[in-house]
Amino acid sequence: MAEILIGEGHNGGTITGRPGDILVIRLAENPTTGFRWSATQADPEMLRPQSDDFEPAAGTGLGGGGLRTFRYLLTGGGDTALALQLARPWEATAPRSEFRIRVSIGR
Repeated sequence: MAEILIGEGHNGGTITGRPGDILVIRLAENPTTGFRWSATQADPEMLRPQSDDFEPAAGTGLGGGGLRTFRYLLTGGGDTALALQLARPWEATAPRSEFRIRVSIGR
């Protein structure tokens, strides 16, 4: 089992892993603005959610930004898409940002 760590620089790319690997996605977020990263497309048969955590950046006070970390367990085999969006859940407007990757899980 390996951890595959990715961030904003991987947006639009393809990630390759094996069943049992953990996909770790870290994205900048400032939840006090109301904007929060959330999954909009993730096949739970292939990408099993493990955690969704926020860690404030070192040295920032109350109201400061940090990193949102998602962890997914890769299961099965094949290709799937994962999409996240940075939005205010109560607003019906377009998201501020999107993060999309293809995940290829080898057998």
